[in-house]
Formats: sequence, structure tokens, C-alpha cells
Amino acid sequence: MKKLFFFLAAFALLASPAFSDQFIRCLTDEYLEHKKEENPAFRQAFDQTYDYIYDLASTQRDMTDSVIYRVPVVVHVVYNTPEENIHDSLIHNQIEVLNEDFRRRNADTSMTREIFKPYAGDAGIEFFLAETDPNGNPTDGITRTQTSVETFFNFLDFEAIDNVKLDVEGGKDAWPTDQYMNLWVCNLSLSFGGNQMPAVLGFAYPPVGAPNWPADVFPNDPNLEGVVVHYQVFGRNNPEAVGPLEVVNRGRTTTHEVGHYLGLRHIWGDGGGFGGGDGCDVDDGIDDTPNSASSSDQSCDYTKNTCVISPVNYPDMIENFMDYSDENCMNMFTKGQIAVMRMALSELRPGLAEVDENVSFIAEQNTNTLNLYPNPANTNVYISFEQFTTINKIMISDIKGREIKQKAFHNQDYKTLSINVEDLKTGMYIISVQTGDKLLSSRVMIQ
Repeated sequence: MKKLFFFLAAFALLASPAFSDQFIRCLTDEYLEHKKEENPAFRQAFDQTYDYIYDLASTQRDMTDSVIYRVPVVVHVVYNTPEENIHDSLIHNQIEVLNEDFRRRNADTSMTREIFKPYAGDAGIEFFLAETDPNGNPTDGITRTQTSVETFFNFLDFEAIDNVKLDVEGGKDAWPTDQYMNLWVCNLSLSFGGNQMPAVLGFAYPPVGAPNWPADVFPNDPNLEGVVVHYQVFGRNNPEAVGPLEVVNRGRTTTHEVGHYLGLRHIWGDGGGFGGGDGCDVDDGIDDTPNSASSSDQSCDYTKNTCVISPVNYPDMIENFMDYSDENCMNMFTKGQIAVMRMALSELRPGLAEVDENVSFIAEQNTNTLNLYPNPANTNVYISFEQFTTINKIMISDIKGREIKQKAFHNQDYKTLSINVEDLKTGMYIISVQTGDKLLSSRVMIQ
């Protein structure tokens, strides 16, 4: 059972009539499915851990924050052929891409659709190549290791991808993972019939150490923490990103994987999985990424709407870096995702980033959130508006987006509303208010 899911996924890849055009964008989803098969208690522990991260983030989501997190990066290039030994220029432009995408300074922000622009934000997270190695010596933040290993992807051995992180397996040992974000660049192709085809583009472990996370879910060896990216898609305009890889040639595979490293799930919540399923019942736990049933599969389909949701039926957010859309239409993280990543740095990866408080950065106020108080609450929650506002409906949902109760208001005007929450169990909830064509939401902790 341990390898069954991964074998089936790889078999489906090989059996495809367009095998050379198929690849797994990110192995994180498949890894989670593998763990769910291996450990029946994993799904509950996994969801509880993410709930913990999101609950922490929600307490500070609407607060003005002048802190910039600066993350030191070491890039380990592990190569078997000259093509895999990527040039320094690709490494430097990949760092540029990360900084553009995480600071929302990317040139394509104008491509964010109007309906989603209020949700997009600047994460206040920056990355730089390490300037000092673990021994205190100057460094350019790049290591290079020649290996006899032709590829670190093996569909018969799910765990083989971690071998790139180990000297003894032909890879490169990590620098201290509590001091550096380790980023390995290597060959993740699939060898078949004497040929190699791109199989997996990237993989990253989310933060480990949150409550309710069993020790065997993710490797308890901190030296395995970090990001792995296929050499053909590392950096912007990589000359090896040809053929089917042209849709992923803007360096955003790394942006996506760093999102996982900082605690984000895929925007469809990893629902559906191998063999399909209704992903609309599964959520990524973030209230400003609309539910979607599946990934975008390398497309830029702006008409895609896989989950019909009321009262506001948002299309799928194909602009989001945590989807699988064509990189030409990826251009945003949401403010909810940003809160999760910043909280992951402060709570689950403490000490990793340099904290710069002497900057002019001010987190944008989320104009689509509610002013709720008190928070936490145990009897009543009050909602206040700057001016009298026409209310159509109020809904309360659990952290997974499942509606608990609602109340219609028949277009009445309010400046302050009181909601009794005595009947709710202890936990995190989402309160949403429909006003005209807008849906305003915020989280509240019930004690």
C-alpha cells in the first residue's frame, strides 16, 4: 500500500497517449495522498495542523504590520550532465522572481481580474542568497555537486526524491534548515525506454512542529526540510524549458513550492485527488480563495468555474500562484494566504528570516473583511460598519466553509449588528455578510 498510490499515478502518466506532454506540476498533492493511504489518521492530523496555522494567522490578518521578513536562501545545484548544472544567472533571476511575486511587484499584476484585485496583496516577504555559510565564511549562496544519479525521481520508490538532500545518496546535505531556506535544483525526470521526460516539477514540505502533527507524517529529520525544483523550470526563461514546459518558464514553479514551504495548500484544497472526486467539498482553509473542484491543468481559462457557490458565485482563481494554471496567468497571493505565510515564519519557522522593522512597508487593509468584536467571543459578536449599510444576509460557517446557520435581513440598513453565538462550540468560525453584490467575511474565535 505504501507505494500503490504513487505507482498508479505514474502508470497513468506512462499510459497517456501524450506522455511527453504530461508532468506532475507539484508532488505535494501526491505525497499527501500517499500519506493518507499509509496512515489512516493522517488526514485528520493534517487538517488539524493547517487549521492551527490558519487560526493563528486570522488573529493578525487585519492588523497593520510594518515588518518585512527577509529569508536567506542557499541553492544546491546537484547535476549529472552539463545541462543540469544551471548558470548563476538563472539562480539570480529566480531570486528576482520570488521577490517580485511575494512583494506583488511582478509586471503582470494588471492581469488580476477586477473581482479579485481587492483580495491580492503584498506579502512583505523577501529572499536573498546567503552571504555567510554555516561556518561563518563568505559565500555566494550557491553550492554545486556533481552526482552519478541520473534522476532523483523514481515512481517505484516514493521517498527517493529526498535523496537529493543527502550526501550519502548522491545529493547535497542541507545547510541548517532553521537558518537557511534550502533549495535543491536537480533532475526530476522519469527514465523510460532509454529516454528521459519531465515527470515532476517541484516538491516542498510545509512547516513541521505544529500541535497535533504526528511525528511520522513528514520526516522528523529537519535536514530534509526545504524546496526541490526540476532544473528545466528553475529561473525565468530557462533555455531548457522547451516543448510542454513552455507554459512553466517564468520561474513560478519555485514561487508555488515556496508557498507550500510557508504553509499554503493548493487553492482547491487538494480535493478530488487521483481519480477525481468533488473537490468543492474540500477547501484550502483560507476564506478569500474561492472553492474550486480541481486544478487548472496548465490552462488560462478565465471562464473556469468548477464550484457554484452562493450568494456570490466567484470564478476559479486561476491567477493564484497555488493553482496549476499557465504561468502567464499566475500573478497573485491573497491577503488570507499572506497572513498564513507570515504567521508560519513567525510561529513555525522562527529565527529563519531576518526581521526588518525600519521600513515603510504597511500591509494593505483588507477592504473585504468585517469589523468584528470581541474576538475571541463567547456570547455575542458585534459587527460594526463605518456608515449605515444594507444587509441582505448573514452566514456563519466552520473553518472548512460548511455553513452552520444563516439569517436573512430583507435589505435592512444597519450600522451595528449583534449575533448570538452561545450555541456554537469552541473553535474558529467564519462570519460572512452579504451586502448588495459584495460578500464581507472575517474569522472569529468562539471560546
